[in-house]
Amino acid sequence: MNWFFLESHYHFGSRVDAWFYAIANQALERQLRNEIRERRYTISRLLSPMRVPAYRDEEKWFSQLYDLGLEHLDHWAVIAQNARLGRFCMSRPLPTQGMQALAFALATGFREVFLCGIDLYESHEARYGYVIPESVKGGLLEKDLRPGYEDKHSLDRDLAFLSACIEEFPSSVVHNLGESVNLARQLGTPPDLGDRACMSIATVPDLGRAKDRVVVRLEETGAAPAVVVRAPAGVEMWKDIGGRRCAYATLVAGDFHHGARALSNSLRQVSDVPLLALCTPTADRAALAASGIQTIDVPEIINPNELGSHNKRFAATYSKLNVFRLDFLSRVVYLDGDTVVRKNIDDLFDGDDFAAVPDAGLARPSKIFNSGVFAATPSRDLFEQMLEALEELESYDGGDQGFLNSFFSQWRPLPLTYNTTKRLYSHHAELFSIDDLKVLHYVGVKPWEPHTHPQRYAELDWVWLEHLQPWELRELVVELRHQASDKIPLEYSRGSLLRRAQARNRNRDYAAAEELMRREWPGESATAAEEREMASALREQGKWHEALPYLNQALRKNPSSKGIRRELSDVRAKVEALSTTGHVPEDATSVGSPSRHDPPRAAMTGYRRARRLVGRVVQRIRNRLLT
Repeated sequence: MNWFFLESHYHFGSRVDAWFYAIANQALERQLRNEIRERRYTISRLLSPMRVPAYRDEEKWFSQLYDLGLEHLDHWAVIAQNARLGRFCMSRPLPTQGMQALAFALATGFREVFLCGIDLYESHEARYGYVIPESVKGGLLEKDLRPGYEDKHSLDRDLAFLSACIEEFPSSVVHNLGESVNLARQLGTPPDLGDRACMSIATVPDLGRAKDRVVVRLEETGAAPAVVVRAPAGVEMWKDIGGRRCAYATLVAGDFHHGARALSNSLRQVSDVPLLALCTPTADRAALAASGIQTIDVPEIINPNELGSHNKRFAATYSKLNVFRLDFLSRVVYLDGDTVVRKNIDDLFDGDDFAAVPDAGLARPSKIFNSGVFAATPSRDLFEQMLEALEELESYDGGDQGFLNSFFSQWRPLPLTYNTTKRLYSHHAELFSIDDLKVLHYVGVKPWEPHTHPQRYAELDWVWLEHLQPWELRELVVELRHQASDKIPLEYSRGSLLRRAQARNRNRDYAAAEELMRREWPGESATAAEEREMASALREQGKWHEALPYLNQALRKNPSSKGIRRELSDVRAKVEALSTTGHVPEDATSVGSPSRHDPPRAAMTGYRRARRLVGRVVQRIRNRLLT
């Protein structure tokens, strides 16, 4: 229940059949979401008496637990089926969450219950049995941190509720396995459980294990700080091939987790060698872990070159040099995050040299290699040499590819099929068949990026999309929508407000139009059209005094508008009549008063004439038919 996932070790394993919580908390939802997405826990059900927030009226946020496949149940509804226990939830103080969980278990049908972690807040030193990190403390109130009961709970209430649970379910047996003196007094000494079935490593493989294990520590090298490589229990970070530790690696920064997902899924179809994602501080580690990709936090290696608009995309690419420090591996094959693997390429783990594919670009292969795919043997000395050469070696393109070509004067060329760029595939279509490619490289605009380029690469983009799982594709769509909304000009969003208000006024829902405008009013930057629309909603409700300043502002912003002048003159007359007589003449009230949303009088006159003419024609036709 609540913040249980702050445990450092799996006290009861990683499988959670039901998770109880009673107070909506954004920090709680966010951290639990990451725990689930990073596959630290498998949680089946969310039990809470409240409705999960979804930005509905009076709700301030959208819960991050919606798209995780959790079944949402109301455990109070189950408890309330027993009238006596239900009464405890109808007044204050409430039974605490642990006692509520006990009542739910008994009402659901469990007849032997073990209370393992409930202490009834008897500790005077700490409220919980785990350390609360500073990041969590920021999302809690003072009452949530201090030891003992908070104001809306009490020990007496919990003990009374416990007694009621036992009395209402007399065939049940409740054991206390914790250190609570009060529970021991009420429930007695637990029996010897030595001959009973119990949790063990055999039945719960991760029981008692640390949630993260340290695989290796990469020591500080030059200007590069030390890196601690961690992995969840049971996750293998390499595969033994011929007595050598081998793994694929990629670099993830910014939104490249979308590319890494497609890469990882494509690799799994053709190889069982794990993929390691080297994550800079801007990477979305939770998104990678959700896709089952093992991550390694690496420091950012700053590009030493001056970057212009043409090579600004290379700002983060030097960080891929971290792959050469992974000396806990015997051999590594690096793949850019914008590649997908079409056929098995495990043969790249052979050898000890540096191997890469000649860079083809739009023309024939050249004497330089493309750094999007290469095989290498990591070592600390090699990495240190690279760091020392950063400022000295020239990069012809201002990125990592130019640097690596300067650093590796000797390299073994690989066939083009191991790194076929989309440009080469597109411009030399007769030379390649997609069925022959082993690695497809999406240089330039990425398949997950919004763009307005011609559909030259549409065929290849569809190939990339096929490597995303449905839920990964859904997350990409949501992210693209957010990017699109961020780029909508202010004028467009303001126009949307104006159109919505106009629609309400046309439907004669003037109060709704006023409420909308007041809620989203742009302040001093309001346009003349917005000022006029607000005045229209007010005067149609007879709020002449309130409409007057809006029309004055509208005329000031658009002094040439004859329509605004007419409306202003009309409103001034109404305000003057109210000031002198105390009421508006009956023929000049808002009800029935001409509105700029009503058809003009001339148009109405023409409409009536046409209607009478049509009526006479129809009557003549009827007369002829009758005779």
